[in-house]
Amino acid sequence: MTVVVIKRFASPELCAQLNDWVDLGVENRWLDQGISSGSGWSYAKRFTTRNYGDRFEYPTPVHDTFKQITETLELQDLPKSVAGAGRDGVVVSCTFPGGDVYLHQDPKEPNGEVLRCNIMTRSADAGGKLYVGDAHIDIEVGDLHCYLASAIPHYVTTVEGNTSRVLWMFGYQATPERFAQIQVA
Repeated sequence: MTVVVIKRFASPELCAQLNDWVDLGVENRWLDQGISSGSGWSYAKRFTTRNYGDRFEYPTPVHDTFKQITETLELQDLPKSVAGAGRDGVVVSCTFPGGDVYLHQDPKEPNGEVLRCNIMTRSADAGGKLYVGDAHIDIEVGDLHCYLASAIPHYVTTVEGNTSRVLWMFGYQATPERFAQIQVA
């Protein structure tokens, strides 16, 4: 199994709350310029909390969602991600029209791979499609999708239209063997 997907994990109301925080975060620079191939940390078409965790506190719904993921997937034995920066094991990104996520692998963790359990809370009008390895992963707003982001290349196609794409990444440290034990009911 390369990617675990749980459809409709996050409610429309939760997604709206998280998107409101992101919009406020972009305005207040809690999210700031991201990285892209060839641009370093000056990519203005995707903002992230990755290097800016000292600028804010996540609201309660973010911590509650992390807890729900942990309990649903029975990941209590795994430490949170530290290699991906962000804050409290959580990174959020907002990709604006014309932006993308270049083909990459996340950095490894001190205790193995980085396991990203992600929820897209806002989708682009068009584009913004996730590829893990060579496979398109069909996700919709509110779906939880998890994979070892440091073990397999992944990217997101160019966001098209007028709507930004928002992705919340909840990170753990896991071995491939531990990831293979995840059971989805």
